[in-house]
Amino acid sequence: MGKYLSFLSIYKIPIAPLTFGLCGTLPFIFLSLAIWICPYELKLMALYNLINYSIVILSFVGAIHWGAAMIREDINYEWYFISIIPALLSWFLIMGFIANYLIIFIILMILFLIIFFIDVRAVRNKILPQWYLPLRKVITIIVFLSLGSVCLAININVI
Repeated sequence: MGKYLSFLSIYKIPIAPLTFGLCGTLPFIFLSLAIWICPYELKLMALYNLINYSIVILSFVGAIHWGAAMIREDINYEWYFISIIPALLSWFLIMGFIANYLIIFIILMILFLIIFFIDVRAVRNKILPQWYLPLRKVITIIVFLSLGSVCLAININVI
Protein backbone atom coordinates (compact mmCIF):
# COMPACT_ATOMS: atom_id res chain seq x y z
CA MET A 1 0.00 0.00 0.00
CA GLY A 2 2.86 2.36 0.84
CA LYS A 3 4.25 1.77 -2.65
CA TYR A 4 1.03 3.09 -4.22
CA LEU A 5 0.84 6.06 -1.88
CA SER A 6 4.43 6.86 -2.78
CA PHE A 7 3.63 6.62 -6.52
CA LEU A 8 0.72 8.99 -6.11
CA SER A 9 2.75 11.28 -3.78
CA ILE A 10 -0.28 11.70 -1.51
CA TYR A 11 1.99 12.60 1.41
CA LYS A 12 2.92 15.85 -0.41
CA ILE A 13 -0.67 17.14 -0.48
CA PRO A 14 -1.85 19.42 2.36
CA ILE A 15 -4.59 17.74 4.37
CA ALA A 16 -7.38 20.24 3.60
CA PRO A 17 -7.13 20.05 -0.22
CA LEU A 18 -6.69 16.27 -0.02
CA THR A 19 -9.72 15.82 2.24
CA PHE A 20 -12.03 18.11 0.29
CA GLY A 21 -10.71 16.90 -3.06
CA LEU A 22 -11.48 13.30 -2.14
CA CYS A 23 -14.90 14.33 -0.81
CA GLY A 24 -15.53 15.88 -4.21
CA THR A 25 -15.06 12.45 -5.80
CA LEU A 26 -17.81 10.84 -3.71
CA PRO A 27 -20.62 11.75 -6.15
CA PHE A 28 -18.59 10.14 -8.97
CA ILE A 29 -18.19 6.97 -6.95
CA PHE A 30 -21.76 6.75 -5.62
CA LEU A 31 -23.48 7.70 -8.88
CA SER A 32 -21.40 5.29 -10.94
CA LEU A 33 -22.14 2.51 -8.43
CA ALA A 34 -25.85 3.38 -8.57
CA ILE A 35 -25.79 2.82 -12.31
CA TRP A 36 -24.66 -0.75 -11.65
CA ILE A 37 -26.86 -1.71 -8.70
CA CYS A 38 -30.04 0.38 -8.58
CA PRO A 39 -33.41 -0.19 -10.27
CA TYR A 40 -33.73 1.19 -13.80
CA GLU A 41 -35.43 4.50 -12.87
CA LEU A 42 -32.71 5.30 -10.33
CA LYS A 43 -30.04 4.33 -12.86
CA LEU A 44 -31.41 6.97 -15.23
CA MET A 45 -31.38 9.57 -12.46
CA ALA A 46 -27.82 8.61 -11.55
CA LEU A 47 -26.76 8.84 -15.19
CA TYR A 48 -28.27 12.29 -15.58
CA ASN A 49 -26.79 13.53 -12.29
CA LEU A 50 -23.36 12.11 -13.11
CA ILE A 51 -23.28 14.02 -16.39
CA ASN A 52 -24.29 17.23 -14.63
CA TYR A 53 -21.83 16.75 -11.77
CA SER A 54 -19.04 16.04 -14.26
CA ILE A 55 -19.81 19.32 -15.99
CA VAL A 56 -19.77 21.20 -12.68
CA ILE A 57 -16.41 19.70 -11.74
CA LEU A 58 -14.89 20.37 -15.16
CA SER A 59 -15.97 23.99 -14.79
CA PHE A 60 -14.48 24.10 -11.29
CA VAL A 61 -11.15 22.65 -12.39
CA GLY A 62 -10.95 25.13 -15.26
CA ALA A 63 -11.79 28.01 -12.93
CA ILE A 64 -8.72 27.21 -10.85
CA HIS A 65 -6.65 28.56 -13.74
CA TRP A 66 -8.74 31.74 -13.85
CA GLY A 67 -8.13 32.29 -10.14
CA ALA A 68 -4.41 31.59 -10.46
CA ALA A 69 -4.17 34.06 -13.37
CA MET A 70 -5.98 36.71 -11.31
CA ILE A 71 -3.62 36.24 -8.37
CA ARG A 72 -0.64 36.58 -10.70
CA GLU A 73 -2.32 39.68 -12.15
CA ASP A 74 -1.78 38.05 -15.52
CA ILE A 75 -2.81 40.29 -18.40
CA ASN A 76 -2.12 37.62 -21.02
CA TYR A 77 -5.26 35.95 -22.33
CA GLU A 78 -3.85 32.37 -22.44
CA TRP A 79 -4.74 31.11 -18.94
CA TYR A 80 -8.08 32.93 -18.85
CA PHE A 81 -8.95 31.29 -22.17
CA ILE A 82 -7.79 27.88 -20.94
CA SER A 83 -9.93 28.30 -17.82
CA ILE A 84 -13.23 28.61 -19.72
CA ILE A 85 -12.65 25.80 -22.23
CA PRO A 86 -13.72 22.91 -19.91
CA ALA A 87 -16.96 24.68 -18.99
CA LEU A 88 -17.83 25.56 -22.58
CA LEU A 89 -17.02 22.15 -24.03
CA SER A 90 -18.81 20.23 -21.29
CA TRP A 91 -21.82 22.56 -21.47
CA PHE A 92 -22.09 21.66 -25.15
CA LEU A 93 -22.72 18.06 -24.07
CA ILE A 94 -26.00 18.91 -22.34
CA MET A 95 -27.33 21.05 -25.16
CA GLY A 96 -28.82 17.97 -26.81
CA PHE A 97 -26.64 17.77 -29.90
CA ILE A 98 -25.26 14.42 -28.74
CA ALA A 99 -27.90 11.90 -27.71
CA ASN A 100 -25.66 8.87 -27.25
CA TYR A 101 -24.75 8.50 -23.57
CA LEU A 102 -21.68 6.41 -24.33
CA ILE A 103 -20.27 9.17 -26.52
CA ILE A 104 -21.09 11.78 -23.85
CA PHE A 105 -19.18 9.84 -21.19
CA ILE A 106 -16.23 9.21 -23.50
CA ILE A 107 -16.06 12.95 -24.25
CA LEU A 108 -16.22 13.72 -20.53
CA MET A 109 -13.32 11.35 -19.93
CA ILE A 110 -11.33 13.01 -22.70
CA LEU A 111 -12.04 16.45 -21.23
CA PHE A 112 -10.88 15.35 -17.77
CA LEU A 113 -7.72 13.96 -19.33
CA ILE A 114 -7.06 17.16 -21.30
CA ILE A 115 -7.49 19.38 -18.25
CA PHE A 116 -5.20 17.03 -16.29
CA PHE A 117 -2.42 17.57 -18.85
CA ILE A 118 -3.07 21.30 -18.75
CA ASP A 119 -2.61 21.07 -14.98
CA VAL A 120 0.65 19.17 -15.51
CA ARG A 121 1.87 22.03 -17.68
CA ALA A 122 0.76 24.62 -15.11
CA VAL A 123 2.60 22.86 -12.28
CA ARG A 124 5.76 22.43 -14.38
CA ASN A 125 5.64 26.16 -15.22
CA LYS A 126 5.23 26.91 -11.50
CA ILE A 127 1.81 28.47 -12.09
CA LEU A 128 0.21 26.08 -9.60
CA PRO A 129 1.84 24.59 -6.46
CA GLN A 130 3.79 21.31 -6.68
CA TRP A 131 1.32 19.48 -4.43
CA TYR A 132 -1.52 20.20 -6.87
CA LEU A 133 -0.37 17.61 -9.40
CA PRO A 134 -0.46 14.63 -7.00
CA LEU A 135 -3.91 15.76 -5.90
CA ARG A 136 -5.13 15.97 -9.48
CA LYS A 137 -3.58 12.59 -10.24
CA VAL A 138 -5.53 10.88 -7.44
CA ILE A 139 -8.77 12.66 -8.31
CA THR A 140 -8.39 12.03 -12.04
CA ILE A 141 -7.84 8.31 -11.46
CA ILE A 142 -11.01 8.08 -9.37
CA VAL A 143 -13.02 10.11 -11.90
CA PHE A 144 -11.65 8.08 -14.80
CA LEU A 145 -12.52 4.77 -13.12
CA SER A 146 -16.01 6.02 -12.28
CA LEU A 147 -16.78 7.36 -15.76
CA GLY A 148 -15.12 4.35 -17.36
CA SER A 149 -17.32 1.99 -15.36
CA VAL A 150 -20.35 3.87 -16.65
CA CYS A 151 -19.10 3.46 -20.22
CA LEU A 152 -18.82 -0.27 -19.56
CA ALA A 153 -22.31 -0.37 -18.02
CA ILE A 154 -23.75 1.39 -21.05
CA ASN A 155 -21.84 -0.85 -23.46
CA ILE A 156 -23.05 -4.10 -21.88
CA ASN A 157 -26.61 -2.78 -21.48
CA VAL A 158 -26.68 -2.55 -17.69
CA ILE A 159 -28.50 0.70 -18.37
